[in-house]
Amino acid sequence: MIKLYNIDHFRLEQTFDCGQCFRWTKDGNGVFWGVVGTEAVKMYYVDENTIFVESTNPDLVYWSHYLNFSSDYNKIEEALSGDELLKKAIDKGRGIRIVKQEPWETIVSFIISANNNIPRIKKIIEKLCECFGNKIEFDGRKFYGFPSPETLAVLEPSDLAEIKCGFRDKYIIDAAKKVASGEIDLERIHLMTDEDAKKELMKINGVGPKVADCILLFAYQRHKIFPLDVWTKRILKEQYGVEEKEEDFIEEKFGNYAGFAQQYLYNYFAVEKES
Repeated sequence: MIKLYNIDHFRLEQTFDCGQCFRWTKDGNGVFWGVVGTEAVKMYYVDENTIFVESTNPDLVYWSHYLNFSSDYNKIEEALSGDELLKKAIDKGRGIRIVKQEPWETIVSFIISANNNIPRIKKIIEKLCECFGNKIEFDGRKFYGFPSPETLAVLEPSDLAEIKCGFRDKYIIDAAKKVASGEIDLERIHLMTDEDAKKELMKINGVGPKVADCILLFAYQRHKIFPLDVWTKRILKEQYGVEEKEEDFIEEKFGNYAGFAQQYLYNYFAVEKES
C-alpha cells in the first residue's frame, strides 16, 4: 500500500472524472478503481489530505509518474489566474492533474471518443479490454489490461461487433496495424516537434487534428497544445469572442500552459453535459 498525503493540487474526483482518461470508476464507498497499463489499482481517501493507493504494482515511482507529480501546479495556476474566467474554472477544477497516459491506449481511446459521450466511451473501452485484453485479478475482482496493437492488428472490423464501437471499428484496426508493423513508431514521436508529431499521428485513419492533439497532450505531455473540438470552440467563441484564428489566440493568451487551460475550461463548461 502507498500513502499519499498533502499532495498539492490532486483530487481523485477532479482528475479521474474530467474527461482525460476512461478506465476509472467510483464505487458507492468513494473508492476509485482503475487499470493503468497492465496494473489494476484502487485509490481512496482516508482523510481530507491523505490518499491510499493499493495496486498490483506497489511502486511509488510508477504512480508518481502516472499522476504527474513533477508538474508544479502552483506555478501553472498562478500563470493562468490572471484571466478572470480561467480563475473561476481553476477554482472549480482545482485538483485536476493531467496524468501521463500510455500512447497506444490513448490513441485508441480518443479514436473511440470521436462523436461520443464519456459514459459510452468508457463502456466501449471496457468491453474492448474484456474481449481482447489479459485478465488481471486484484482484490477479489477481475480486471482486464488494454489489448496490445499486435492483438488487435490481426482482427477484422466484424470481430469488434461485440464492443459496439460503430464506424470506429476500422479505425481501431488500422491504428493497430500501423503501430504493430512499425509504420507508426510511438517512441519516435517523443523526438518530433509538435507539428511533425501531429502529422505522424494523423497518418492513422480516424485520427484528425482534435484526436491527434488529445493524444499529444495526454500521452506525450505536450502542454502547449489546446485540443479544439465543438466544446472548446464554443467556449472560445462565447466566452472570448474568438471565431477564427483560434490557434493564434490560444498561443498568445495561454502560452506554454494552453493544455492546462483547456482542461480547466472543458471541466468548467462541458464535463457535466458530456457525462
